[in-house]
Amino acid sequence: MRHPVRLAAICLLLTSVAGAETGGYVAAIEKWREDFDADIRTGGWLTLVGRCKVDEGTWTLGSDRRAALVLPSKAPAQLGVLSRRGSVFQFEPASGADVSLGGNAITGPVLLSTKHGTDGIKAGDLSLAVRAVGEDFYLLVSDSKNPGIEEFKGTTWYAVSPSYRVAARFVPYVQPQTVRVPLTHADSKETMRSVGDIVFQLAGKSFRLKTFADDEGLFVMFQDDTNGKGTYGGGRFIYAPKPTDGVTALDFNKAFNPYCSLNPYIMCPIPPAQNRLPLKIAAGERFFGE
Repeated sequence: MRHPVRLAAICLLLTSVAGAETGGYVAAIEKWREDFDADIRTGGWLTLVGRCKVDEGTWTLGSDRRAALVLPSKAPAQLGVLSRRGSVFQFEPASGADVSLGGNAITGPVLLSTKHGTDGIKAGDLSLAVRAVGEDFYLLVSDSKNPGIEEFKGTTWYAVSPSYRVAARFVPYVQPQTVRVPLTHADSKETMRSVGDIVFQLAGKSFRLKTFADDEGLFVMFQDDTNGKGTYGGGRFIYAPKPTDGVTALDFNKAFNPYCSLNPYIMCPIPPAQNRLPLKIAAGERFFGE
């Protein structure tokens, strides 16, 4: 959904667009939003059902309320024991527990990888993985049959307005910055890489936002005067294409809420203080609370 755009195409779309051109732009945004909802349903954002910080030591796992780390009710009463020694994690299944790792049934102790994308422990519909979040480690529990997936009715958006798609000048830093960004639901901070700011005009005023490096472009977190009054209180996110000749496009019609607004078990980065815009951005995804 995020593709670099040539400078000529940017300029064309940022001039007054009328008639069929405007209709084509609106249709493209609406298709982007359909794809966005499809990704929410299938991308795992709604499967996370548990999150526990794992400190040094040994922890019993299971749905039994006496377990050190209590799992959802569909888990066995005693699933096993999770041990942490530094950054090394070991899991030993309880006697008779039906669990697997990487598609193979396990009956004895196994080491668990904390790298994103690696397999976790499987127990029926549940998957358990240990992941580094900032300076800490968390046990993340996912349910492939979480009712929340079927209950998701789609996101709500402001009407598409081409006026909220603006040209932005990219201002690179002399040296990339390593920024420690606070997270929701976590004490530690995530390290993110920032390579420059974007400067743009909106509503007759000039604004500057800090960006973060992304494989496909620039990642921007921002807050504005609609937060808590029609949009998510913690701010919103947006992606911009990689700059071409120092220019990119910032399309607030694609501004979306952090996924922690959909699922409280997800931890999201919090927009930096300098990315507060003192105006209403009545574009992009809306939010009306629970």
